[in-house]
Amino acid sequence: MPALMESMDEDFFKAVGAEFLATLLFLFITISTAVNGCVTTDNRVPALKSEPLTDCTLDSGRMLNIALSFGISIFVLVYAAAAYSGGHINPAVTLGLLLANKISVVRALFYMVAQVLGGLVGVAIVKQYNPVSYAAAGGAANQLFAPTTPAGGWGMETILTFCLVWMVLSATDSERAVDAPHLPILAPLAIGLTVFLAHIVAIPVTNCCINPARGFAAAAVSGNWDSQWIWWVGPFSGAILAVLVYEIAFRPDFDGIRHRGPGVGLFPGMAGVEGEEKTGAAGDVLPPNALTGSHL
Repeated sequence: MPALMESMDEDFFKAVGAEFLATLLFLFITISTAVNGCVTTDNRVPALKSEPLTDCTLDSGRMLNIALSFGISIFVLVYAAAAYSGGHINPAVTLGLLLANKISVVRALFYMVAQVLGGLVGVAIVKQYNPVSYAAAGGAANQLFAPTTPAGGWGMETILTFCLVWMVLSATDSERAVDAPHLPILAPLAIGLTVFLAHIVAIPVTNCCINPARGFAAAAVSGNWDSQWIWWVGPFSGAILAVLVYEIAFRPDFDGIRHRGPGVGLFPGMAGVEGEEKTGAAGDVLPPNALTGSHL
């Protein structure tokens, strides 16, 4: 089972601060992209029109720009924050790593609060510097586009967050890195590409959330609370499912994992002991995984 507490020292609060700052920058960059790229039905930007901007269209070019912004910003910010906090930038990722026993309960709670607060600040800055386009774009808040049903939106968010968290678990597993040392190096890129692909798929359906901090912050600042439950339940459902599938079917040492005794893993008795040193093929001790903060 996950550890409840841990030492709340200077490094702990540096990690929490890194999550706050990374999520702030993430939503500042991505919501700015969605808002500043807002064009009218006659395809002119607000600055070139004399009348107030009241609406904007979502064409394929704008959708690609937004998807690239989300994917590339995750790649860059995960890379920047990894050494401090693991670069979660997403409560669903944090939940997944908590259930996989990579972080403690107290760390997960502090991370989630920092992510939500950072997201609120990032979106609020965008609203302040470009209020006209921000209003026309609906604050880039998540919403169900017709004819998507609530069940369909929940399913889309669950599946895509499953892909994201499964990628995080796969790319940051140090036991896999014994035979594939390139995996942790490429992890930020792989995670960023997963986010990019998710947005290509889901922007026309739900505006693509897969991140409760993004869904809540955009709604709180814009006042658009459309289907808010989906932006929490969907990503958390996907995270839980990803951990279940990865722990049961894809752990590289699954055949022998039950015999190690209780410790790290989704279920007691299905992984090694917390803090146990992991060794590579040549017997060298592996360093802690920067993207999870553990040896796993």
